[in-house]
Amino acid sequence: MASATHETVTDLEQVRQQLAQSADGILEDMARQARCSMRDIIHCLPRSLWTEVRGRHFINVMHSLSDWGDLVTVVHNQDVILEFKGPIPRGKTGHGFFNLHGGTGLSGHLRPERCAHIVFVRRPFMGMETASIQFFNETGECMFKVFLGRDEQRQLRRDQLDLFERLQKALLNLDQADQEACA
Repeated sequence: MASATHETVTDLEQVRQQLAQSADGILEDMARQARCSMRDIIHCLPRSLWTEVRGRHFINVMHSLSDWGDLVTVVHNQDVILEFKGPIPRGKTGHGFFNLHGGTGLSGHLRPERCAHIVFVRRPFMGMETASIQFFNETGECMFKVFLGRDEQRQLRRDQLDLFERLQKALLNLDQADQEACA
């Protein structure tokens, strides 16, 4: 949790109850209102809606996403909600960054070492099912999110959902194997 004050714990419990009734809503707004991190709010969602893995998988996840076709990449903070629909370009490390060289479309310079947690989220939003991979830094703030695309009927693309579920399971198994090896 962002802070262990009684007020924050009470706020988070209220958020947990609200999200148990309906997992819809803007989670960033909930985090601001509860004075906690976005990751704290994700942890208030019903446990069946999210899976968290270690941030050390950042580069592997980004490489995987580059093969999935059109996705929606979102950066959401208190000042802007920025969305890009299109493929994630193949990236490579250099000069301390993971560099996305898309030419046209998405490009940028990411700091993989700042990613502490990766969360796979499936939940309703605005009445529609969504699936996203969200990247969090060590303070629990969301670096960015990548949402699966939709087909002509506005349903999640089945091929991407299959890839999402396989990647989620593979990374969870890797993290569990690491934990068992350290025990």
